[in-house]
Amino acid sequence: MSHPEPSTPAAPPPYEPRRPTLIAAAAFTLWPLLLSLPMFAGMWLASPWSDQYTAGLPFHSWSAEWFKRSGHLPLWNPEIFGGMPFVAAGSGDIFYPTWLLRFVVPVTTAGNLSFSLHYILAGLFTYLLLRRLRVGWTGSVIGGLAYELSGLIASYPSPGHDGKLFASTMLPLILLALVLALRDRRWQGYPLLAAATGLTLLGHFQLAYYSLIAAGLFALYLTFEEAGDSGGGERVLRLGLALAAVLIGFGVAAIQILPFFEYIPFSPRAQGYHGFEGSTSFAIPWNHVLEFFLKNFVGSTGEGTYWGSNPLKLHSEYLGLPVVALAALGVTVPERRRLVLWAGGIGLLFLLISLGAGTPFFKLWWAVMPLVKKTRAPGMAFYVVALVTAMFAGLGVERALKGEGRRVMTPALIIGGIVALLGITGVFGHIAETLAAAKATAAGADQSAILWGAVTSGLALTAAAAALGPAQGRLTPRLGALALILVVGTDLWLNARNFWRYTKPYGRDQVIDRITATPLPYRVFNPPGPGAYPGSALMAFDIPDLFGYHGNELRYYDELWGGKNEWRNLGVLPLWDLWAVRYAILPAGAQTLDSIPGFRRVLDSVTIFEGARVNLFERLAPAPYARVVPAAIKVDSAAIIPTLLHPRMDFSRIVLLTNDQPITPEPLKQMELPPPSPSRAAVTAWQPGRMTVTLDPAPPQPGYLLIAENWYPDWEASADGRPAQVLRGDYSLITVAVPAGAKVVDLTFRSKLYELGRTVTIASLAALLIALLAAVVLPWRAPHG
Repeated sequence: MSHPEPSTPAAPPPYEPRRPTLIAAAAFTLWPLLLSLPMFAGMWLASPWSDQYTAGLPFHSWSAEWFKRSGHLPLWNPEIFGGMPFVAAGSGDIFYPTWLLRFVVPVTTAGNLSFSLHYILAGLFTYLLLRRLRVGWTGSVIGGLAYELSGLIASYPSPGHDGKLFASTMLPLILLALVLALRDRRWQGYPLLAAATGLTLLGHFQLAYYSLIAAGLFALYLTFEEAGDSGGGERVLRLGLALAAVLIGFGVAAIQILPFFEYIPFSPRAQGYHGFEGSTSFAIPWNHVLEFFLKNFVGSTGEGTYWGSNPLKLHSEYLGLPVVALAALGVTVPERRRLVLWAGGIGLLFLLISLGAGTPFFKLWWAVMPLVKKTRAPGMAFYVVALVTAMFAGLGVERALKGEGRRVMTPALIIGGIVALLGITGVFGHIAETLAAAKATAAGADQSAILWGAVTSGLALTAAAAALGPAQGRLTPRLGALALILVVGTDLWLNARNFWRYTKPYGRDQVIDRITATPLPYRVFNPPGPGAYPGSALMAFDIPDLFGYHGNELRYYDELWGGKNEWRNLGVLPLWDLWAVRYAILPAGAQTLDSIPGFRRVLDSVTIFEGARVNLFERLAPAPYARVVPAAIKVDSAAIIPTLLHPRMDFSRIVLLTNDQPITPEPLKQMELPPPSPSRAAVTAWQPGRMTVTLDPAPPQPGYLLIAENWYPDWEASADGRPAQVLRGDYSLITVAVPAGAKVVDLTFRSKLYELGRTVTIASLAALLIALLAAVVLPWRAPHG
């Protein structure tokens, strides 16, 4: 008599909590909350090398203060690099909704909240996307955690890149909106797509570029592979509606986009970003790749342990070893083959972009794709790879929970143990030293971090594999889900915590108090690079800095001072006079200047907020912020800067114009410079983007008013109420052609493209609101075509 073979025990039903989204949101909140604990003690999420420290706080506090004073956002920023457009040049999240927080809480608190909130949202949006793609609760939570705490995203606080975080957060929301609109035929997807697109653009332009490409490819997947019984006409209609929603998103961001594109020809990137080499700078080098799987492998510039090929590294590319293993399992799910192929193709595309010149592909990408020549740092595109990996990890959890856990996770358990063992024996540290070559010292300093990272990554993989494999039958579905969430979350949190660095918000000191007692306008020389005050910090106190930190200042100014970040003309004191430098701040000590011609020391070896000791010098006879110049000549552009640097150049007698200026100056009599004008200019009213200059006595002959601020085409001027020409003089300065007898000159910065963009944004927001209302009123599902 034959006996039937024993059947395989059925897998228990997957865990589904009573309130799934609420419990998921709690999981996504836990880890950012742990990382945010120092905030409750008044600490600020910004390290000394963070953009938040050097630029974010100054930009945000200065603009909020001037908004309160004037009732509108300042469009011109006179505080750094001789003045530059505030909106057009890009100055952080100017219009992103979190900017409103700065009016109710301190700027540093607003920054803290912005970071923490968006990590929770990144996880939640990824979770909702996976749920809509019919992934179970546990897999969706793991996917959400894998994305919000993925190394690149979790390390954004280290360089202070909040705009990148905002844009990264919106990518899963964009994909979710596309699923709702194109596959599920729900009207709500279209306004959601428009809103997410607008927020992405307001967050970070380059990441928005990447997100829209990824979204376009995903939209094609949904149209061709997931449209069900829809006819061709209906598919085209839904794609058209999705495109219209994206265009409305562009309209929402038009207030930022239109001025930005006007600015590009005047920026350092007007002719591209230093060719192919510049555009591929800060890609992910091949010697970083092992860090996809092991924490800390390449080190960090902030710790002095970075040994990779880039100039610096303040972030992580760790995807999570358990996450990668689950993702590898997820790509083998047969019933999700079409999703895996399309999403995998998107992930591969952005991996190739991230690797930059490391593969031949980027040469084609750089040559074909619009605007890529004006960008750099393609490594930031890795966030798309992180999202695809997180999605696949969710699918991997699904497969493991369907009764296959013991079989499919046993190899992962073994691999995890091997990785931990190799970490303990120092194998990965030796690999790093071999790859480091000339930076072997930094790699040596990174040894303990590499060991710790490899061991914890390996143990995390072992624990995750055990929870989904051998232990799955011994744990209840709820305990199994909790164990997996804790293992994956802890592994990623251990990596992220190295990049959440805090400091105390900086404040006033003796030097700042001394300078701000002087009525504006004037300018302060604070050496760029390692110097007295970091970056644009003086801007936070409404002190105009001759330099500062921005990255996208006006190119004419850069060229006048001897090249961006080179500043070869830094010590040319006549240029200090031209730019109305009144104060100079120099480090105290033996390696500094003891005196400056024409200046006197007013503070000696005083301590500033960073703890450094400095000397403060003040000009004996303040240089004029505005001066009347009797004559002008046109000179070839290449000859202007050498002429300005000539010791015999007299800025009060002649102004140099480029040949493209729309004016024909009166020829010089007998080719001799005229004497200085008897008229004296006094700035009687001054604020960002607006000033009044009084001429006394009135100039007896037509002449030129030279202002110590940068020219830009949006400047307008009037002389005694009548329009006056605004020119670019002495290579970079505002120069106004004034008639004889003029007494008062008014200058105003007015951006017509900003005004147009504001109108388009308001109209687009109105359209978006109407679409939201319509989505509520219309049937839940769109009708079939």
